[in-house]
Amino acid sequence: MPDTNELIVRETGPVCTLIINRPEKHNLLTPGMLLGLSSELTRLKDDNKVRCIIIRGSGEKAFSSGYDITAIGKDDMVRNNEGKNPLPLAAKAIEEFPYPVLAMMNGHAFGAGLEIAATCDIRIAAENCLFGMPPAKLGVVYSYQGVRRFLNLIGPGYTKELFLTGRPINTERAVQIGLVNFAFPGNEIEKFTYEMAEEITGNAPLSLKALKEMTNVWRRSLVTDPEDEALIKQLTLGVQNSDDYKEGQRSFAEKRKPVFKGK
Repeated sequence: MPDTNELIVRETGPVCTLIINRPEKHNLLTPGMLLGLSSELTRLKDDNKVRCIIIRGSGEKAFSSGYDITAIGKDDMVRNNEGKNPLPLAAKAIEEFPYPVLAMMNGHAFGAGLEIAATCDIRIAAENCLFGMPPAKLGVVYSYQGVRRFLNLIGPGYTKELFLTGRPINTERAVQIGLVNFAFPGNEIEKFTYEMAEEITGNAPLSLKALKEMTNVWRRSLVTDPEDEALIKQLTLGVQNSDDYKEGQRSFAEKRKPVFKGK
């Protein structure tokens, strides 16, 4: 894949780096970029040559500032819950890649960008980053699949803190709550990440695959019953069809604070 694309792919032996490449937009995620990420992960899985993947953002300011809200379609919130949209497909591809995936968080991460990082197996962040989940500030309800990734990673208390306040947290706080595994000064993060990738690729491939799949099996066992699924869909449709949702989109486009009315 050429470097002019939104997703840069660099394979070096058993390590592959996937670079989210929209630095002028703080690495906003587009549907095409997410589908490209899913496609590359599937290709690498089928090739079975790469033993560790590193996902990072282009430049030094952002890992990813989130999903491009202007690209959100009419039924996207429901489709996200059903796993049919580019974001859940990309997250699923990260989970199903048989070997470790590292998030090199070289800058800020918000919304869908933070979910991509949370889906990775290990997160290494620069010390001066901010992380946040702002859907409630935009009048959007996040998918249950996405919320569950945070529940699995940091538990219900910290997940509620992130989603209900929408307040960004710094790297130190992210390490404290388990959202980030390691934190380093910005000029040290790349060296540490690639040293870890090299260490991982020196481990037994069958052991890596088995250990990652064991954790995935545990996550998949936490299923919802049909009544809960129906409730989640009803809540999602309620938000998707609300005036507040439209206000959230308008206020974002107009770069102003939204005025929500609970309708």
